[in-house]
Amino acid sequence: MSVRPFVEQDIPEAADLYWRYLRKGEGSAPPSVLSTFQELFFDNPLVKGDSSSLVFEGKNGKVLGFLGVVPRKMCLDGEPVRVGFGGNLVVHPEARTSFAAARIISAFTAGKFDLYQSDSSNDMGRRLLDRMGFRTIPALNIHWTRPLQPARYAAYYAARAAGSRADMVSLLAKPLCSLFDMVSAKLPVSPFRLNKSPLHGAELDLETHLQCLAEFRRGYSLWAEYDADSLKWLLNFMKRKPQRGTLRRIVVRDDGGNIVGWYIYYVKPGAVGEVVQIGGDPKLTKDLLDHLFYDAREQGVIALHGVVDLRRVPEFSEKNCVFTCRGGWACSRSQKPEVLDALERGDAFLSRLDGEWCLLPGD
Repeated sequence: MSVRPFVEQDIPEAADLYWRYLRKGEGSAPPSVLSTFQELFFDNPLVKGDSSSLVFEGKNGKVLGFLGVVPRKMCLDGEPVRVGFGGNLVVHPEARTSFAAARIISAFTAGKFDLYQSDSSNDMGRRLLDRMGFRTIPALNIHWTRPLQPARYAAYYAARAAGSRADMVSLLAKPLCSLFDMVSAKLPVSPFRLNKSPLHGAELDLETHLQCLAEFRRGYSLWAEYDADSLKWLLNFMKRKPQRGTLRRIVVRDDGGNIVGWYIYYVKPGAVGEVVQIGGDPKLTKDLLDHLFYDAREQGVIALHGVVDLRRVPEFSEKNCVFTCRGGWACSRSQKPEVLDALERGDAFLSRLDGEWCLLPGD
């Protein structure tokens, strides 16, 4: 048994592992998953033909484990930092007694990157990474929730817990929820009140997005690097994966037409919207949040989830967001202490756009 590089001929077996043991699907992986594996780990501009993904091979040559690795480019004070994001770690049950997961991670961290990163680890994965020399980074693990329709949000989770009775729970709760949410959004004393922002939103195009990333990363030591090709591919990949909803991208301007911020989130009417990225003028964070919350409510989203920049926690708190440190763990390992120091002190201009979270293989 050994760990070796992932090659294109391994795609069917690796995709089957992902499909059966991570997605809990039945049978072989569907063609859409096979094509996504091809694109994500071999053909995209981030990889550029240099795949760093790994497989664990059994004695009979069968693929029994897989770790998908996508390289990212970052900068620390203008100096390049090569980052490897590892995700979708999966091991066949018959290989779990052979420490396959630990051997795959050891091979991953013996590679060519300055920073080894995971941003979506579950509790079991985090414990394994901690034993393998990774650090859980508190500054990257502050998740937030903002109910927009609080009664429907509560009913949404009640319906999910009800299982086969979900439709009945939703039907019975809908009239009361609608009334409560309408009142709570307008009462001045309500923590769920939505304020219409004085700022103006429009569709965010690729060139403007690149401009925003360059402009508003000032003041940070570490940031992700994009060019037009890599950002265009990434956003198009995310658009084609509908599990989370429809990707919505908004640039926000003041009355003078000056860009003051932007946000990207998934719209899923009647469900939770996942925020991918929000940035802009720190002095206008609360206005940007008002704009985002109002926009999402107008799109039918019942609540928003996201990861907050440590520097903006006070503004998010003032806008009645609830915080938790559970929601997919960010863990890091590097031989460069200055890189880890920047991450741990919250001096990194990073979001869900910049790691593995947005690269869901899907189905």
